[in-house]
Amino acid sequence: MRVVPVFVPLAEPNWSLDIDALRASITPRTRALVLNTPANPSGKVFSRDELEAIAEVVLEHDLFLITDEIYEYFVYGAARHISPATLPGMKERTIVLSGFSKTFSVTGWRVGYVTADSRWLGAIAYFHDLTYVCAPSALQHAVAAGLEQLGPEFYLQLAVDHEAKRTRILSALRGAGLEPSVPAGSYYVLAKAPHLPGKTAAEKARFLLARTGVASVAGSAFFRSGRGESLLRFCFAKRDHDLDEGCERLSRL
Repeated sequence: MRVVPVFVPLAEPNWSLDIDALRASITPRTRALVLNTPANPSGKVFSRDELEAIAEVVLEHDLFLITDEIYEYFVYGAARHISPATLPGMKERTIVLSGFSKTFSVTGWRVGYVTADSRWLGAIAYFHDLTYVCAPSALQHAVAAGLEQLGPEFYLQLAVDHEAKRTRILSALRGAGLEPSVPAGSYYVLAKAPHLPGKTAAEKARFLLARTGVASVAGSAFFRSGRGESLLRFCFAKRDHDLDEGCERLSRL
């Protein structure tokens, strides 16, 4: 069966979900929805109301919900991460894909996991085994040690530390004349860069890199063709001295 993805865009500036547009995208061939919360690159954290509306669509159309929740501990201010699997009727329908790359700062290890109802795990394991070889056992033991030895304070501190980093980069971006969207979660910032030279986001990113030495990702990489050309994505999950230098370099713009 050919898989044809359909994308439902989120509306700026708050990246709100149009539930009517989501409903309209459902066809008789739809089998699952895919949701990323907290999201990359926008930092969007879906609210309970939004998740309940999504769950209603899933239940109404007898769908699976596949979620990417890898930034679940990176939430700021009043935002709260809610896994859709915890909503009524969704435990059996939600397949959570996540990993330890972000939480334990081991992005190169590629150690991840999936949680789902036991009825689906056999098929998932079968196809997973045919896709790629599993992570080295030493890395799995290291991650297991982190799970067993790190207490709740570790995960709470992650949010505290990164919220402080978020404050610094938002200030630096505004000072450089860019217009950041304040992320409620994850550790990325999308910023409008209409005044930077270049017709495309890629050209703007190259200009910024050449002028300041600060690397960004073209916003168009995260949108359908024709969108995101005035946006750049910045990452603030950096060591303090590196982040401070990046902020100082932005001030030269």
